[in-house]
Amino acid sequence: MHAQLADVVRIRAGSFHRGASERELREAFQLCLVSTRFGAGNQLRCSEQLFELEAPRRTIQLSAYGIDRTEVSHARYRRCVSSGACLPAGVSADDPRVGQPEMPVSGVSYTDAEQYCAFVGGRLPTESEWERAAAGPSGRRRFPWGRQYNGRLANHGDDGRPDASDGHRYAAPVDAFPNGQSADGLLNMAGNVWEWTADRFDYDNYGNGPSVNPRGARSGGQRVVRGGSWRSDAYSLRVTHRVPVGEGARFPDLGFRCAYDVPAEPEDAR
Repeated sequence: MHAQLADVVRIRAGSFHRGASERELREAFQLCLVSTRFGAGNQLRCSEQLFELEAPRRTIQLSAYGIDRTEVSHARYRRCVSSGACLPAGVSADDPRVGQPEMPVSGVSYTDAEQYCAFVGGRLPTESEWERAAAGPSGRRRFPWGRQYNGRLANHGDDGRPDASDGHRYAAPVDAFPNGQSADGLLNMAGNVWEWTADRFDYDNYGNGPSVNPRGARSGGQRVVRGGSWRSDAYSLRVTHRVPVGEGARFPDLGFRCAYDVPAEPEDAR
């Protein structure tokens, strides 16, 4: 791995439960209704179709890998731009809301993110790797920090709008919210910016594809993004929530973190 080891978390090989159970989908629906304040239009948005992309719940086996402890910051990404290996992000450095050096880089397409990760010796995580890192090994957490929603532990929105109740009107530094970290010590796996994953979106593949190191569909122009953002409602911060986005999208609340292939250790094989 070319990235600084202190910034990379190693996830041991093993299995975990990916996706949401029927009970969890019902709980997500209720959380959606509460977090969108029961407005007529919002009730229509809180539909079964919104959450069915998270099912079925399956046992997935993953090899060991590394993943960035934080989202890639503007400062880190701009070093790649300065080297000529990356295109500039679609967010201005002069924008105090989302463009500060310590904030997560945003306004980057799937290809932009892929090129940066290659520049540092990594790759984008698969969505299974992303979910395992967010949920931890137990499969019991609904949010990176635990089972219950806590709006103070993530940079989120209010009915799709920026919300300063968590201390940040727009983007937060990539090392913010240490109390909301995952079981493995990753920060901002919920909120701040949505994060690109390597997987192409395909509903049938998610439910019926390989269960060992799955890589998503073979074709398609949409990739799965995870984690929610500074303008997302509470239900989007759940570790199982997944959204398809076109590869060329460059949103001010869409960024990424990188994953890394690592050699297996003896304990990983047990």
